[in-house]
Amino acid sequence: MTVFFDLDRTLMDFENAEDMGIKAIFETYKSELKMDYETFRSTWKVVAQKTFDEYSAGKLTFDQQRRLRVVRMFEENLIKLDEEEAAKRFDLYWNIYAQGVENFPDTLSILENLKAKNVQIGLISNGDSKNQRWKLDKGKIVQFFDPIIISDEIGVSKPNLRVFEIALEKAGTSKEECWYVGDSLVHDIEPALKFGLNVIYLNRKLEEGSLLHHQEKPAYIEVQSLDLAWQALSMHL
Repeated sequence: MTVFFDLDRTLMDFENAEDMGIKAIFETYKSELKMDYETFRSTWKVVAQKTFDEYSAGKLTFDQQRRLRVVRMFEENLIKLDEEEAAKRFDLYWNIYAQGVENFPDTLSILENLKAKNVQIGLISNGDSKNQRWKLDKGKIVQFFDPIIISDEIGVSKPNLRVFEIALEKAGTSKEECWYVGDSLVHDIEPALKFGLNVIYLNRKLEEGSLLHHQEKPAYIEVQSLDLAWQALSMHL
């Protein structure tokens, strides 16, 4: 058996870190802003997702999407920033954000349990190579994964099915023997099912989605934690 994991919001929690960074930006520049904190926070998250999706689609570089996130946020407040100022403000956000990125409490246990059973563990993550590998090092979990598939390194991003094809080629495994654990319906679950992998949808917030009902082939299981994901996987060992 081979089990592939997504990284962000699956193994690593950055939402608290993101909130810390947003708060730092807001407090530093609130005299310029026309939004209260909650509006600023919710708008930032929407803008951040949109710019990251543009990066994933190949429309922006990783650094461009970072700066553009800030430019668009302040445009929402009728403030125009040049690239230098946008980069400066993003650096403020990032320096605070980087302090808060951490593993979910249930991350290490599932990785250790799988390793103890000699299960091959892989990673498939959208993002910048340097940034994603920094997260793996910070969480001290990089040693669990072989192969590590990062979109920036292979030139294609989820939900493109080519990502999963490359992952299986590098792992030397088959669809039937492979499981994929992720949190995003659009980028993880739907394409993995379409490709033919057995899938565990990690729905930590019990969000509703327009997905197929639970099915047997390929398997689709929905859980709220990685502890429950381990229970499901252990039944197939």
